[in-house]
Amino acid sequence: MPVRVGEGRAVHPPVFEVIQPGPRQSFVWHRHDYPAACARWNYHPEYELHLITTGTGHFMVGDFLGTFAPGHLVLVGPDLPHGWFSDLPAGGRIEGRDIVLQAHDDWLRQLVALCPELETVSALLADARYGVVFTGPEVPVLGARLAAMGGMSDAARLAALIGLLAGLAACPRQLLTGITPFGGEGQARVADQDLERMDRVIRHLLSVGPHDIRQADMARQAGLSGPAFSRLFRRATGTTFVSFMRRLRVSRARRMLAETDASIAEISSAAGFANLSNFNRQFLEICHTTPRRYRQDVRCLSRVDDPVARAATGAAHPGLTG
Repeated sequence: MPVRVGEGRAVHPPVFEVIQPGPRQSFVWHRHDYPAACARWNYHPEYELHLITTGTGHFMVGDFLGTFAPGHLVLVGPDLPHGWFSDLPAGGRIEGRDIVLQAHDDWLRQLVALCPELETVSALLADARYGVVFTGPEVPVLGARLAAMGGMSDAARLAALIGLLAGLAACPRQLLTGITPFGGEGQARVADQDLERMDRVIRHLLSVGPHDIRQADMARQAGLSGPAFSRLFRRATGTTFVSFMRRLRVSRARRMLAETDASIAEISSAAGFANLSNFNRQFLEICHTTPRRYRQDVRCLSRVDDPVARAATGAAHPGLTG
């Protein structure tokens, strides 16, 4: 069974995206830069397989907030809000950051029903309604197969998709969110102008430092009263502003623990926590491990992921049970 990611939260007001396959195509494959008109918090009735080819940043699926790096591969189900936001200076641009494949729910399910060989794909599609991130040593291979489809003819691309779906179904994966698809039962849709407003708030929160961010300031920037902002934020994201900021700070701390040699106390301060004990408590609550153990585990995995180190030690690549 796939593993549910221990924590993450944050979503935002998704913008409805209209996806139109070509007249001779059953699904859409495209590559785009960042920023781009389609690269924002959005949702649509299609499944979306999303590969990041370059750059780092934060991504959100449903109420999950996490970080991404090159090779990051995610499958998102119909009407589930999602967005990828790169670390980028003002005016910056990343060419060809995203490779995206989008296929309608009905078409995919009819394809699986017609081909008993694809029985395992049904479980993958069911999991994708909550978003899945793929893990393990096969992810670079699957990402390369997705990228190669861009240079294929329509017929060859269809055959490649069938093989890719089988590979994805066999790949270890983690569930990302527990919320229902946007606009589903118990989740009211949000007006387009409010979605745009929340999208701007999210982008601002991801682009500024973690210190001195106050809900009242964000409400003023959004042109809302404090109570109205709080209600809209929760309705659009599935979480409170305070909870979102707490997870954002922990997410930033995770990256610093993995990528720097800074002390845990320094990382706690840089991530915006008032004191070390508060940081340790919130990190444990969200990540289900301590900052020190998290750093040790990430560095151990990094050594195993390095083919030179793996050859030297004879270590096997760890994976989750799919």
